[in-house]
Amino acid sequence: MTAILGINCFKHDAAAALLIDGVLVGATEEERFSRRKHDAGYPEEAINYLLEQADLKPSDIDHVAYYMRPDQVRKETIRALPGYLSRKGSIKFFLGQLSGSVKMGSIPGRMQEHLGDSFSPEFHFIDHHECHAWSAWFGAGCRNAAVLTMDGAGEKHSCLVGSITGGVLTEYRRTHLPVSPGLFYSAVTRYLGFTPDNDEYKVMGLSSYGKPVYLDLFRRIISAEDGRFLIDSKLLDVSMGVHHAVFSPEVLSILGEPRDPGDGEPTERHENIAASAQRAIEEAGLAVVKYLRKQTDHDLLVIAGGVALNCVMNGLFEREGGFQEIYPFPAPNDAGTSVGAAVAVHRIVSPDTLLQKLETMYLGSGFSTDEILTDIEMAKLSPLQPENLAETVAEMISHGLVVAVYQGRTEFGPRALGNRSILADPRRAEMKDIVNGVVKHREGFRPFAPACIQEDAGKYFLGCVKSSHMIKTYPVVEGMASVIPAVTHVDNTARVQTVTREENAFYYDIIKEFGKITGVSVVLNTSFNIRGEPIVNTPIDAVRCYYGTGIDALVMPPFLFVKKPAHGEKS
Repeated sequence: MTAILGINCFKHDAAAALLIDGVLVGATEEERFSRRKHDAGYPEEAINYLLEQADLKPSDIDHVAYYMRPDQVRKETIRALPGYLSRKGSIKFFLGQLSGSVKMGSIPGRMQEHLGDSFSPEFHFIDHHECHAWSAWFGAGCRNAAVLTMDGAGEKHSCLVGSITGGVLTEYRRTHLPVSPGLFYSAVTRYLGFTPDNDEYKVMGLSSYGKPVYLDLFRRIISAEDGRFLIDSKLLDVSMGVHHAVFSPEVLSILGEPRDPGDGEPTERHENIAASAQRAIEEAGLAVVKYLRKQTDHDLLVIAGGVALNCVMNGLFEREGGFQEIYPFPAPNDAGTSVGAAVAVHRIVSPDTLLQKLETMYLGSGFSTDEILTDIEMAKLSPLQPENLAETVAEMISHGLVVAVYQGRTEFGPRALGNRSILADPRRAEMKDIVNGVVKHREGFRPFAPACIQEDAGKYFLGCVKSSHMIKTYPVVEGMASVIPAVTHVDNTARVQTVTREENAFYYDIIKEFGKITGVSVVLNTSFNIRGEPIVNTPIDAVRCYYGTGIDALVMPPFLFVKKPAHGEKS
């Protein structure tokens, strides 16, 4: 047996993944246990869970794969020092970067402290963008593919363009820091009053409300040429990271002053800025994809890195990139590099052992019926147990109730895919505001995603055949926006999840039964959490979120909990 533990930590989205003889037995983010969103700390609980899941002792781990090369981080930090010494706060930034590289390099000692003297694996420090590349290749079934990685920053790069053929990675281009599509988008996020490295999806959602009236300016800021991104540092300086990003006086004279986080709802000006920035990064990204298409005969493009969470851009790549198939890894952020690092090491130490195809993203922790029952009894709850639970849930949703689903193992990655989901009726236009307001406690401009049984996807979403992981957008078929208004964004698109019975039987049955009742085989799906918190992990997390929000019912197969309606509400 060869056991490889992949980990990432000390930047953001700390996670761990366990690969045994080519089989990914589990992967999970530390935030699910710590309850701190985007937790960057050492993933102690995630590692503990994986060892317990696989029934392994620390001494059984043969290799540890870390998602960064601390020596390269240190060298790049020192190399860049003369370029920003004159900037305010540069010394503090420089020392912080050096300290980060030291912390990364200390990971063997930190793990020894955690796992004890019997823990004696071989350690491997893997290039960050190679980790992203291998994660996407692995997720797509280890097929020959063109590869694109895009994020804020690795050791010294923000983008890798290449291909994997016969399990060998060939690089064509890299984009060198400080040029970075991720830092560009995060700088816009910060300018618009949101939190960078956290709220980029808000900019993407807001962009659909605006018009790209500032597109010419943003085209000057970010562009691409010969397979590399370009940023005009005279207009946007991101050399000291996103938290110190500075738009030039020329840019501010056109866009106006940044939005204060404490301001009210974004204005039309903010919507137009978001639309312009979104369009500019789409154009630059598409130029890189078209360059890559010319370099390779592969018809599959795999994508990873935090920028791959931009599902609008992924949809554009699919329509106009020239590839037959686009596969963004469902956990493309740094959490996914834990998988990529483990795969990279597997290619080194066990090249003759085939990697088993990744069939599911339900890779996190799960709880047995007995464990759930114990927690229910501790909370002094009295559940129902309907004979046909899926049909009952579908009926409730069709009557306008909001139902949370907690089942099986939690999803790996930022998207809830039916195991930690909140479901509602997409036919009711008011449901978007209801779920945003009394359940999720988040901004009203943010859209919700539709989950659809796969065989009916083309009926509702133009060009959608399969989209299992809710990471690409599709136009809504003409006439269908009025049928499913709660999941149709203002620009007539939707971030679709297609569902098969093989992937998730109970979830599929709910949607299928909802279709039988209403004639619409689509439900609104959003993650089971509230704003600012990670997706629920344990049964207690689920119960706490259920009772702390406007969710009407909670289903934890075979159990169902239903709140009594308040005075004056419809039952």
